[in-house]
Amino acid sequence: MQQRVSWNSKLGLILAAAGNAVGLGNILRFPSKAALYGGGAFMVPYFVALVLMGLPLMIIEWVIGRYAGRHGHGSMTGILGLFFNHASWARVLGSIGVAIPLLICMYYIYIESWTLGFAFLSLFGKMPTPVINSDAHEAVKPYVNFFKEYTKPSIMAYFFLVLTLLINWFILQKGIRRGIEITAKIGMPAIIVFGVFLGIICISANNWKGFEGLKFIYNLNFSGITNPVVWVEAAGQIFFTLSLGMGAIAVYASYVNPKEDVIKAGIWTALINEFVEVVIGASIAIPAAFAMFSSVVIPELAQEGTFRLGFMTMPAVFMSFPLGWLISFIWFMLLFLAALTSSLALIQPLIALFEDEMKWGHTKSVSVSMIFVIIGAHFSAFIPNFIDELDFWAGCFMLLLFGLLEIIIFIWIFGMNNFYKELTQNTKIILPKAFFYVVAVVSPFFIFSILYFWVVKDFKNIVFTEEPTKIVARLFILLFLVFLSIIAVKSRKIIMRDIRYTKVMKK
Repeated sequence: MQQRVSWNSKLGLILAAAGNAVGLGNILRFPSKAALYGGGAFMVPYFVALVLMGLPLMIIEWVIGRYAGRHGHGSMTGILGLFFNHASWARVLGSIGVAIPLLICMYYIYIESWTLGFAFLSLFGKMPTPVINSDAHEAVKPYVNFFKEYTKPSIMAYFFLVLTLLINWFILQKGIRRGIEITAKIGMPAIIVFGVFLGIICISANNWKGFEGLKFIYNLNFSGITNPVVWVEAAGQIFFTLSLGMGAIAVYASYVNPKEDVIKAGIWTALINEFVEVVIGASIAIPAAFAMFSSVVIPELAQEGTFRLGFMTMPAVFMSFPLGWLISFIWFMLLFLAALTSSLALIQPLIALFEDEMKWGHTKSVSVSMIFVIIGAHFSAFIPNFIDELDFWAGCFMLLLFGLLEIIIFIWIFGMNNFYKELTQNTKIILPKAFFYVVAVVSPFFIFSILYFWVVKDFKNIVFTEEPTKIVARLFILLFLVFLSIIAVKSRKIIMRDIRYTKVMKK
């Protein structure tokens, strides 16, 4: 049996796992949601969801990942197979946990390429000339038109897409230690430094008017706290920001030392992610918008979505500052680094599937994985609605469904006693068993709520469509799931052969 690689250091492990969680959602989606739902009315449910759902699920994935890694598995195909004696149906079911991160990455990496392109366009003075206007719509208009032209896609956009794909391929080819870990050791500190720098600039802008934006997010207005939609949105943000339910955390955890304290690792991962989100994320976009425009337009800007906020509103704000080209460059490099550390983690589950289950070499595993990413990224760039369909089915429906499945299998089927025994190995932090009984009920309730409000309530309108581009996207998802299912069944013979060989050698 092949010897699996492991992380070179604990610091590298924590930074890589934090980089997995830290992404565009921390810096763009979080401030948008907080502003949209009135600050304090959003933050209370947010922290409740973090404690009752986020941290427990994070720890569950760390524990299961370490457990599976000891048995030579990192992908969800192998992990679910491990729990059911490698039954074909279990391995096929686990394939969903491999499909989710890669399908997300197929459009995420295209958006990642925008951040790299906009960074260099800012650096070389190719961004639109700012319009100094208190009317947000007039100030942002040149950047709206610029964004639309760029993402058609333009030749420049395609160049940076190819460059972004090559950067990801190069790093992944270097492996866990020399690729992902080194990138995290450079990228995560840079993200924090860039974020703190931009936060100070945005809060202090226009005679500290940006500070009003920070107060807006953390205000004590709880008038909307009884709105169930706010609770669902807050829980959803926790789910997405910590990369839960997609198998990426478990894959990283599978490469740890068998004696690693995974509770401590999980807590550190969550803490770094939350620092980037609730401190850095809250200190940039909304304060900058407050400094530039009146507070009346902030909810409107937040409602227009993360793309508009990140690629249209923020350049309009930053380019109006002294040395705006440099500040804009730092902003987009911050977004690029955050996106890069996430995209590497999103591709790794498929690489782990090929390496652990098919016993392919690293070069072949990375190359085949990247070919799928390249195909999906091109579809995302050139087929209308492709991004939206992948985002809904992989980034919402399948993600929530698989998160629920993880709780059922890893807590209820694996058994509370077995899980607790695995949890308490090699750790000084002993969590009470009763806490996990609460989690086993509360976390599914949160997920059911999200599924209801986001999916079930509007299911007919979502499922039935006659748009050819949406049908193409759904066929692509289906074919990719079929491919992974075939790999899951085919690789079962290889795994069973290795298990029999191991048993013979022990005798």
